[in-house]
This record gives sequence, C-alpha cells and structure tokens, in this order.
Amino acid sequence: MGVSLGVFPPHLNPDAWCGVTSSPWPWGWGGNACGVSSRNVLWVIEGTSCDLPWQAALFKGDKFICGGTLVARNWVLTAAHCHVPGFINVRLGGRGPKDPGISEQRRLSAKVISYPRYDPATKDGDLMLVKLLQPVHINERVKPLPLASHCPVPGKTCQISGWGSTTSPEGMKPVDLHCAKVTIVSEEQCRRIYPGSITPNMVCAGEPRNRADSCQGDSGGPLVCDGRLQGIVSWGPGVCGDPQKPGVYVNLCKYTRWIQETMRRN
Repeated sequence: MGVSLGVFPPHLNPDAWCGVTSSPWPWGWGGNACGVSSRNVLWVIEGTSCDLPWQAALFKGDKFICGGTLVARNWVLTAAHCHVPGFINVRLGGRGPKDPGISEQRRLSAKVISYPRYDPATKDGDLMLVKLLQPVHINERVKPLPLASHCPVPGKTCQISGWGSTTSPEGMKPVDLHCAKVTIVSEEQCRRIYPGSITPNMVCAGEPRNRADSCQGDSGGPLVCDGRLQGIVSWGPGVCGDPQKPGVYVNLCKYTRWIQETMRRN
C-alpha cells in the first residue's frame, strides 16, 4: 500500500512529504519514492493481495497515475490532485496496472470534473469525478461501490486498497491489488499530529499497532467502511507506514450532495 501527494502543505517541511519528484506525474509510478532524502529507515507496509470490483486504475496513456472508485456505471471518483491534461484511461476488473487479465474493462474519460473549491496548496476539497465515455458492464468483477450515508466514527475499522508502494522510502510496487485494515482517528487527535493542516473536510486513518498505511501510488483510491465509500486517499507523511502518523483522506460525507448533483447534471 502506498500515498502519493501531488504537493505538500507549504507551511510544513517539504522533505517530510511525498510528491518531491522529477516525474511529470509525482503521484504515479516510476518517480522518486516518498521521503527518500529525509529518512534512512525502511518501513515494510502491511497489506495483502485482494480483489475489489469497484477499484479503478487511472492512466495517462500507458502510465499509471492514480487509483479510483467506481461509484456508478459511468462515473469514477478519485482525488483532484490526480488531474492530468487530456483524456484519462480508466481500467476496471483487472488484476493490476501490469497484469490486466481477461476480465478487464477499459474506458476513456468523456469529462473530468474537479471539486470547484479544491485547494492544491492545502489539499482541502481533494476530489474529482471522471465520467466514462461508455458505461461499464456490471458483473462479479466490475460493480460500483455506494457512498457512505454518514460521517466516519473514530475507532472504526475500515479498508484501504491500491497498487502503491509496499516499502517506504524505497518504493517497491506490487503487481496485484493490495488491501489493508486501518482505524479512523478522531479529528482532534489528527489535528495534534498535523497541526495547522487538517480541515473538517479531511479524515485521518491509520493503524497504531502495525504499519498498515496508504503510500506512493495509492492516491485517489478508496477508504471503505461498512461496505461503503467513506474517503479518498489524499496525503500523508513522507515515509509511509509510521504507526504514529496516519494517512489523510477526503472526508466524503462532506461532499455527498456535490457528488450526487454533479453526476445527475452531467
């Protein structure tokens, strides 16, 4: 598992945040690993192979850029910092970016709609809807995930998933989709960990008992609680898997109305 951050909050030490890379897509594959210049420790980030029918992989051409979640037959929800110019290629139902499998469905983006008040500097409002040119065929391998109907409760165990790094800061990438369990952290505790960086539109989740975490390459992927989409991988510390520093996710309960109205109008 791994978090790709496009840009770090500017008032914090840049060397402590992901996204410091020479790659054209700092949240994607093949760039410098998060935190390489700032830490010597190598975390092994806990996670197991899994198979989720709502998990999407977003590409620019053949280059993997982000994860995403199928929320309707023709809509994928991801992070706004995953935006790239031009068309986005969306893949669902395969094993992973490097192993599509026979069940994979591929779609081009017809329209990309970022949240209008997204702030790239602070990551507030870090969500984006991708409308598919053609709806997907719903089957056991490809099906949408419903949005959560309420805000997350601290202490709740949830699931994250993606093709991000399984080690940090070295940045080894898995072939298969990986999943991990994380626990929702209270807003008060998260504010103490990341002073001045947390808004009510964000939610923190981590695992103090082990190194389960999102990491480089997981951006835009889902945080799932009770079988519903609760959050989107947004940002986190430069070295993933630190039990004392949870990942930060878009708190989707704050955006349910915008998501539903945007899909209806488009």
